[in-house]
Amino acid sequence: MDEAPRRIDPTTDRVSAALVLGCSPEQIGPCTCCQGLTRRYGRNAQLVCPHCRAVDVRTGSGSG
Repeated sequence: MDEAPRRIDPTTDRVSAALVLGCSPEQIGPCTCCQGLTRRYGRNAQLVCPHCRAVDVRTGSGSG
């Protein structure tokens, strides 16, 4: 079974998180569900991090 993407801890520096997420550090912000870091601002922004989206899909509990 495929693993869910890992949550990026909010104490991670924005430059490292941006490298993982493939965006600029200015686009990094908190996930509305878990407060982990995600691409929150700018093009292709998501309010919910990849980890929380994957968990929602696996459990069938959509966040919208």
